[in-house]
Amino acid sequence: MPIDARDRPVTRLLLAHQTAQPDAFVDTLATAVTGIGGRDVVLFLIDYANVALTPHPDTLVHGSEPEVASLDGSMVGRAFTSSSALALERADGWHVWVPVSEQSNRLGVLAMTLSRWDEEIEFLVTELGLAAAPLLLASAQYTDLPHLLRRRQDMGLAAEMQWSLLPPLAFSAAGVTIAGLLEPAYEVGGDCFDYAFNAGCLEFAVLDTVGHGLSSAVLAALLIGAYRHGRRAGDTLSELASRIDAAARTFPGLPAFATAIIGRLDTFATTLTWMTCGHPVPIVVRDGSILSQPAVKPGLPLGIGGLGPVVGDIVELRLQPGDGVLLYTDGVTDSLMPDGAAFGEDRLADLLAREHAAGASPHEVVRRLLRTAIEHSGNRLRDDATMVYLRWDGTPPD
Repeated sequence: MPIDARDRPVTRLLLAHQTAQPDAFVDTLATAVTGIGGRDVVLFLIDYANVALTPHPDTLVHGSEPEVASLDGSMVGRAFTSSSALALERADGWHVWVPVSEQSNRLGVLAMTLSRWDEEIEFLVTELGLAAAPLLLASAQYTDLPHLLRRRQDMGLAAEMQWSLLPPLAFSAAGVTIAGLLEPAYEVGGDCFDYAFNAGCLEFAVLDTVGHGLSSAVLAALLIGAYRHGRRAGDTLSELASRIDAAARTFPGLPAFATAIIGRLDTFATTLTWMTCGHPVPIVVRDGSILSQPAVKPGLPLGIGGLGPVVGDIVELRLQPGDGVLLYTDGVTDSLMPDGAAFGEDRLADLLAREHAAGASPHEVVRRLLRTAIEHSGNRLRDDATMVYLRWDGTPPD
């Protein structure tokens, strides 16, 4: 029997959300699915380290407390990594897991039990997962609960500041996808990245400030602010570098500098333009193979422009559909393996080529590469490690 328009989960969700308490979001979701016979609703949110999904509420569901779900080996994890709804029939009904995502930004999974499962119900609950994501993000502006649920250990003040600086960890539009992660998630203090999509152009920057901890986090906030200020003023890449350099030299603590890569991807011309300031050059992968990079003159780290020009060579690359571009900080390649050898750029490039050839999504590429680097270091990174991955899937103009 077709679902009445008034019982559509999205309709119920939008109406209930207008007056609901922000920390009662799961109750609102539970109300939304009653019209389709839904019950036992649990919202799983991905943790900051992207290794597990934490359930809310932690009350009895199906006669037991819901447990933290690993990304590997659980139905919750499968729904999250595959970005698709999953259903399994059991004696008490259909157990269903629905991704909760906004654009490409994966937030978690909505689990529930339904009395039936067919194409109509699948469409309605998938629609609910898409509608729930922006409302969850909106609720997080009024309550700390979503932030607390994502924590599986205590978070340092520097990390708290760093995470508040970041844009959504993934975004996709006009044929381009960007995804990024920071580690160690609960102690990071210095690495950061930012991006914005303006008039068909994806603008991005990755910065690695000197030191670690609170002073580095404060410096990162200053430099990201300078980057956004210049980006919104329409600065060229060279002007952005000079602006960030000038801002760093106003910082009261010494030394105060950061390596950086600043770039733009023009989705109309399919052209990637970037420049480095004392920062590792990006790794570009095409058809499962690493492209050789031209020799470039890097600029100086931002903040020591008084010693010389901060602007180095500007590189331009015409992308082809399927190309991937990995940006990273040296905390990734400098991490030490058990035998004392560095993880290294060659190893990182080989792993990237393998993931690219396997067709993994940008979010999964970043997650797998960073987890591999951490595991190779015996889960003891020497420095902050950040990765940002761009993939171009658009069609070049005729």
